[in-house]
Formats: sequence, C-alpha cells, structure tokens
Amino acid sequence: MGFRSLFTKGVAVTSAGRTSQHSRKASSYAKQAMNCFRQAKSLKAEKKIDKMLDGLSYLSNSVLEVSDSVTPISMMNATTALLGDNIQKMINQSQLNIISTLGNKKIKRASK
Repeated sequence: MGFRSLFTKGVAVTSAGRTSQHSRKASSYAKQAMNCFRQAKSLKAEKKIDKMLDGLSYLSNSVLEVSDSVTPISMMNATTALLGDNIQKMINQSQLNIISTLGNKKIKRASK
C-alpha cells in the first residue's frame, strides 16, 4: 500500500504546479477586474463604459484561467484512479508469486 500512496502523491505533485499557476493568474485577473470596476465608479460617461469593459475583459480572463485549471486536476484524478488500481493489482500479484515461491521452497526442503 505504501508504493500506491507514493505514486498517488507523485502524480498529484506534478499536476499541482500547473494548477496553482492557473490559480495565481485567475486571482490576478480578478483583482484587476475589481480595480477597474472601482475606478469606473468615479468616472463619467464614455470613460466609465471603457473602464467597465476593461473590467469585463479581465473577468473573462480570470474565468478562462479557472477553467484551464480543471484539466490538470481531472488528469491527476484519472491517472491516479486508473494507474493506482493497476499498481495495486500488480502488487497483489507479486505478493502471491512470492508466497507461492516461498511455499514451493518449503516443500522442497521438507522432502529432502
């Protein structure tokens, strides 16, 4: 069970970097959007609309980054689920092979 846990953590660490990069970008864009909306409060007419459009642009970029962060997370989950189960099966089979080999050696020793 230790190898499976180690493998799962390894996959998680490799995906964490990409996910946190998208998260940082999303936060940055969201903060820029909030600043634009705050500034728009004090502006008039066309400048106000321009500033709000800038804010909406930043907001859409933020949503896009959040959306892009889902891919590494889903890949991590899929890889962990698929390969983790396969690794567990391989470990179980190896354990059965070792037990069988040891059992055969005991039988050979007993017959001598």
